Amino acid sequence: MKPIGHLGVSIITGAAVFLTTKTITPSIACFLVGWLVDIDHIWDFYKNGCRGFSIKRFSNAMNNGEIKKSYIYFHSYELLFGLVFLCFFTHFNYLLAFTTLGFAIHLIFDQIFNPAKPLTYFITYRILNRYNVDIIYRPRKKHFAL
Repeated sequence: MKPIGHLGVSIITGAAVFLTTKTITPSIACFLVGWLVDIDHIWDFYKNGCRGFSIKRFSNAMNNGEIKKSYIYFHSYELLFGLVFLCFFTHFNYLLAFTTLGFAIHLIFDQIFNPAKPLTYFITYRILNRYNVDIIYRPRKKHFAL
């Protein structure tokens, strides 16, 4: 899913959290995590030898197949499992719980709307396949999705 899609989903999720909790802090946390997880794509941009970062340059690199390795360290079910564990350990600290919710929604939408294989968002799967985009994602004709 592209960042603009995550922005929309995160706004809706953050608003729903606010309407449910009547508290601004968890809604902001849910919104920010749900949207900003994609920051790890910038690491991929530079790690793949791309230079001269701009939104246009970044989008072109993603769409033109310049990204051969997909590290996306924050896109990880292992990280999600760790956050869920911490929620239980902290007796569902409300800020942590809604941060985890925003993160989980981001991963779920990426799993559904990106050309991801079932194991793509497990970092161990990406490591075992040397982060190779051609292995860890389903083939897509025109471009690589964010």
